[in-house]
Amino acid sequence: MACNLTAAIGIDCKDQIGGLKYVYFTDYYYQNIENVATITTNTFDLTDAGMPNWELESGTAPGAVTVYRYALRPDLSSMTVNVNASKANGTTFYEQTLSLTLQKITSATAYQLRLLAYSRPQVFVQDNNNNLMLLGMNNGMDVSGGTVVSGVAKGDMSGFTIDISGEELAPFISLPTPVIGSTDYPFSLPASDTAVLTVTEA
Repeated sequence: MACNLTAAIGIDCKDQIGGLKYVYFTDYYYQNIENVATITTNTFDLTDAGMPNWELESGTAPGAVTVYRYALRPDLSSMTVNVNASKANGTTFYEQTLSLTLQKITSATAYQLRLLAYSRPQVFVQDNNNNLMLLGMNNGMDVSGGTVVSGVAKGDMSGFTIDISGEELAPFISLPTPVIGSTDYPFSLPASDTAVLTVTEA
């Protein structure tokens, strides 16, 4: 059966830290990533994203993929994946949630967050351990809430909070560990992927 256990899990080293470093939003929602990507059997490891063949909902392949990097301040943003399993219905899915805080109120940021609320992009998440994970692979991610906060006291935070969620059959898709200093950082993918990938940074 596909649900038989296949490996043991032990106690690992105490070498991890919490928090997120960057999130990368795709420029569009791509409908067929799972069909063209190479994902290792029995794990959630992606070794080849198949980006030249990613398709928009119209069925067209633009041939180029742009991701927009949002830099995150320490200790303010998080990723949570909740397991939703029903023994009565025989169903299991994973709710992926990002809670992001962006400091400083600007009209440019407000405009981009409005576009984000209108769309449902896939999101790559880079945590403080340099893990790179893909969320919303099949269904995209949707803005589910957020605030524009001015604060009360002079020392209070002024900026934006935004909540983004998705529902998938896998908790996340793991990409190869980023190679710091590489030309295509943080995407350590085959040349066929990185040739059509543009990372836009602020």
